[in-house]
Amino acid sequence: MSIVTLTTDLGYRDPYLAIVKAKLFSQLPELKIIDLSCDIKDNNISDAAFILKNALPYFPENTIHLMAVKFIVDSGNSNKQNSIDNTRYLISKYKGQYIICPDNGLFSLIDSNYNEPVYQLYYNEKVKHHFFLKDIFVDAAIHISKTKQTEDISMPTNDFYKAFQFESFVSGNILRGKGIYVDDFGNIITNITETQFNEVIGKRNFSITLPGARINKIVNTYDEVKQGQPLVLFNSFGNLEVAVNGKSALNMLCPRDIGSKFDFNLLIEFYD
Repeated sequence: MSIVTLTTDLGYRDPYLAIVKAKLFSQLPELKIIDLSCDIKDNNISDAAFILKNALPYFPENTIHLMAVKFIVDSGNSNKQNSIDNTRYLISKYKGQYIICPDNGLFSLIDSNYNEPVYQLYYNEKVKHHFFLKDIFVDAAIHISKTKQTEDISMPTNDFYKAFQFESFVSGNILRGKGIYVDDFGNIITNITETQFNEVIGKRNFSITLPGARINKIVNTYDEVKQGQPLVLFNSFGNLEVAVNGKSALNMLCPRDIGSKFDFNLLIEFYD
């Protein structure tokens, strides 16, 4: 039995998502369809990549992931605009699973050292395909599910967009990170991993300064602190997470005039 996951910014109010699923079921009635996340903020490729990256390890081999979020660039950034082609659609097999997506920088976002073969999907440009998830991706998923082949629906390409995010780094005795994702509870997930923390800081003393609080301990659960108190822990993804027990860390800890997770900087000072 095949598994197809959906990661989109379509939301649930309109019938688009149901139409996609209906088309899949009409050809593959035994198919399992999983909504990985279908209410991504419009064109937010960073959130979509984060969600897919962290879900991949839990799916079995030959799962087909349809990631239908385009990268729309600010009109003022002409260099980036010229390097992104939103009429190209790609497919690649990563860790035994198929990923189908627009040419949006996804592969380098899920793995900065991505080196798997990438293919460009064939499609008839004269046929209406503005609803590319239904018109192109679903057909590709049906074909792969039935044949486990991609060569006859695509051609190899090295010409695809590569996007990169800010990486945490060490400067002197400070480990510098940044918020990269905020979940529905308002927890701020940073790009500092547990592996990096252990390599850089290990058992040394450290201090994290947050608005109205100074933290020098990593907890294992939210309830190790009182309601309304900030905390840091390593979440199930292996990332350092800043939270407030019972409240939104985004609302309580981010400056009011910013209100964006990408402007949340985390400094961890360490010392012997």
